[in-house]
Amino acid sequence: MTARMISSRLISKIKSRLEREIGTVYKSHEGRLRFALAFPNTYYVGMSNLGFQTLYKLLNDFEEVVCERVFLPDPRDLAEMQRSRVPLFTIESGLPVREFDVLAFSLSYELDYPNVIKMLALAGLDLTAEARSRNARIPFVIAGGPAATFNPETMAPFIDAFVIGEAEEIATELVDAFLEGGQGRGEVLIRLGKIEGVYVPAFYEVKYKDDGTVCDVKPKHGFPATIRRRWTRHLELYPAVSSVLTPETEFSNMILAEVARGCGRKCRFCAAGYVFLPPRSGAPSAIIRQINEKEEKAAERLAGHPRIGLISASVFDHPSSLLICRSLVERERLFSISSTRADTLNRDIARVLHHGGQETLTIAPEAGTTRLRLAINKDMTDEEILRAASVAWDGGFRRLKLYFMLGLPTETDVDLEGIESLVASIANEFQWQRLTVSFSCFVPKPWTPFQWAEMNQERVLVGKLQSVSNSIRRLPGIEIKTESAREAIVQATLARGDRRLQQALINYSLNEISWRAAFTRAGVDPYFYAHRVRHKDEIFPWDHIDLGVRKQYLWQEYVRAMNSVPTPRCNVGICRACGICHG
Repeated sequence: MTARMISSRLISKIKSRLEREIGTVYKSHEGRLRFALAFPNTYYVGMSNLGFQTLYKLLNDFEEVVCERVFLPDPRDLAEMQRSRVPLFTIESGLPVREFDVLAFSLSYELDYPNVIKMLALAGLDLTAEARSRNARIPFVIAGGPAATFNPETMAPFIDAFVIGEAEEIATELVDAFLEGGQGRGEVLIRLGKIEGVYVPAFYEVKYKDDGTVCDVKPKHGFPATIRRRWTRHLELYPAVSSVLTPETEFSNMILAEVARGCGRKCRFCAAGYVFLPPRSGAPSAIIRQINEKEEKAAERLAGHPRIGLISASVFDHPSSLLICRSLVERERLFSISSTRADTLNRDIARVLHHGGQETLTIAPEAGTTRLRLAINKDMTDEEILRAASVAWDGGFRRLKLYFMLGLPTETDVDLEGIESLVASIANEFQWQRLTVSFSCFVPKPWTPFQWAEMNQERVLVGKLQSVSNSIRRLPGIEIKTESAREAIVQATLARGDRRLQQALINYSLNEISWRAAFTRAGVDPYFYAHRVRHKDEIFPWDHIDLGVRKQYLWQEYVRAMNSVPTPRCNVGICRACGICHG
C-alpha cells in the first residue's frame, strides 16, 4: 500500500475485493511503462464496463507495460482518504497514482466529468494540463472512450492528450510514443500529437465570436487541422470479453462478450450509433471460443458456470446471433442481452432467450406515436410493438420493460398521449408479473442529426414527466422509473460544451455546491449549451474532430427528422451516403 497511513478497514476492503476477482493481472513494475487505468466512478460501476476491462487486458498484453486500475473511491472511503490525506492509489499494488508514468481515463458518461477532477485532486496532481506542463515528474493524463471521442473540448483543459476512436487500433503507437522517452513533457506530447487519432488540446487554439459561438480552431506548429478517428475493421483481432470477473458489479460474476460493434439503424438521437460506425459483426466461432475459454478459467473458482452477457447495440442484428445463443442453450448455459428491437423479435428469439434464463425482456419504443418514431428514425408502428409484446408472452416471458424518451424534437401532446395508450394496450392485453415503464429525457448529443436541436427546459421536462407518469400510474400493476430533468440538462450542457466550462466543472467538483451555483459562479449560462437552436452553418466545438460522418449528411438527417421522414439502415460499403465507408 501507499506510504501514508491507510486504515485497516480500507486495506481489508481492497484485499477482500481482489481476492474475489478472477483474472486480476499482477506484474512487476521494474523496467516497465506504468499505466494507471482510471474509471471516473466507483469500482462497482467501472468493473461493469466492458470497454474498461478490454483496455485493461490490451495494455497488460504488452510485455513492456504494467497496467493497474484506479477508481473513484466509494463515498465513505473518499471521505476517509481526504481526511487522512491519503493519495489516490491503484488497487493492484497500492502505489500512489502520482508515481505512474501515465494516468489514463476512460470516459463514457458526461456526468462522470467532475469525478475526473476529484481524482486528479486526490492524486495530488495539478488539475489543468497547462499547470502540469511545468512538472516533468508527474504522470501524463490522457483520456479516451465514447464521450472523449465525440466531444473532447469540455474536458480539454484537464487532459494532456485524447485518444479519438477505438483504442485497439492505436495502442501500439501510443505505448511506443511513451517508451521512446525524451527531454521533457513537451517532446512526448509532440510525438503523441503526430499519431493519427491522438488530439493534444494544447496544440490547438480556439477563438470565439461575440455571440459566444466558435469562430475557428487553429492548429499550432503544423499539427493537422482535423483529428481523424481510429477504428478497427476486424473485431476478431481484438476480442472483447470480460478480462476480470467479480461479484461487485451490476453483472455479478457475468462474462460479458461483445458480439458486434456499431449500429446501422441510425437512430437520430443516439451518439453511440454514430461514434461506432460502421456496424461490424464478430465471427461467431471466435465469439463462442472466447466465451468458452473464459468460462473454463472461471469455473475453477466459481460454484457452477457463470452467466453470459451478450453485448451489442442490437444483438439480433448480428446475422449469426441465433447460432451463438443456441450454442449456449445446448451447453445449458445461462445468458442474457440488454434489450431487443421490437421489429427483430420473433418466436425463435423469444424462446432461445427464455431458455437461456433471461427473465425480463426489454423493448424501447422511445416515442408514443408512429410519427415521432419516424422522426427519430425508429421505424416501427404501434402494431409492431404490440406484436413484439405478444411474441414475448408466447415465448414464456412474464416480465417486460418499456423505455420511452421525453422531450424529443417535434414532440407534441398527441405523442405523450400515445405513450399512455400504448402502455395501456400492452398492460391490458397480458397479465404481466411485472411491467416496468422507464422515462428518460432527450439529450442532444454531438455527431448526431440532433446536434442542432434545442433541449426542453427543466420546467417543461418536469411537467411532461409528471403528466405522463400520473396518467400511466392509473393503470394497475405498473412500475414507473423516471430520470432527473435537472441532471439531463447538466448532461446536455457538458455534452455540447467547450473549454469555457473549465471553472464551472472545478466549482462543482471541489466545492460541494449545486450545478446551478457552479455555473453561476463561473459566469456560465447553461441555456447557451443546452436549450438554444443552432443554425446550419454554426461551427461546433467538436468540428475539428473527424469521425468520418459528413456534417452535411447529419444536417440532411436533421431536416428529414423535422419532416418525420425515415432513412434506411446502413448498407455498409455500398450506399456511401454518410461518408464513413470512404475512410
